Amino acid sequence: MSLGSVMAQPDTVLLAYDDHYMIGDAGDDPSSDLNAYEAFNAALGGDSVRMCGGFPCIGRVEDQYPNGTLKHRGSYADGRLVVYRNFHPNGQVEREFKAIDATRSVQRSWHANGTIRSEVHYADGAVYRYEDHYLNGQLRYAEERGRKDPYFIRMDLYAADGKPISLLALVDKRKLIFEQKEFFPGGALKASGRSQYDTQRMDSRRIGTWSFYDPSGRLVREEEYVDGKVHATR
Repeated sequence: MSLGSVMAQPDTVLLAYDDHYMIGDAGDDPSSDLNAYEAFNAALGGDSVRMCGGFPCIGRVEDQYPNGTLKHRGSYADGRLVVYRNFHPNGQVEREFKAIDATRSVQRSWHANGTIRSEVHYADGAVYRYEDHYLNGQLRYAEERGRKDPYFIRMDLYAADGKPISLLALVDKRKLIFEQKEFFPGGALKASGRSQYDTQRMDSRRIGTWSFYDPSGRLVREEEYVDGKVHATR
């Protein structure tokens, strides 16, 4: 698992094929017509200009669904979105975007039932903190990196019951060493150890002693890693 891939979830190689995690309902994906407004959001890389009466839109603009309910309300400057909200057909807010300052912004989205779906923090248009939630509001996935760092300092994945599936945290910033933990369904620790980010290779490698456990918590083996490869097993 690389620590340097922006907006990339931990890959499923962490999950054994015979494990059965309680995976919750992630909810429906946003409809394409609601995602379409992203094209007018310059802060997130959108490069389109919305026109109103033949000129770039300025000020507040609203769009409705065919039945007349509010779909979009945004504030535009020269055809580009500054602040806006989109709405589900049932009237629930679907997403909200706003600037924090000249370089930072945040976008939050909600499921149609009103529970939080995601929260994304940006700096200079790049994501540095992201959270994703199941339909019931339970945190599903979270990642974070320094605003100017190419590697993640947190990558956590959870089952629908709130039990962790995998956790990663930076424990030594100077040496770029991370603590990693993997869990069985139900939350029992499965494996733990450390990895180190290599700035030259822009990738991470396991280092030191990794410990592996059975579901009862009994230590079943230990592996010693050197340069990302198993050097000894006991």
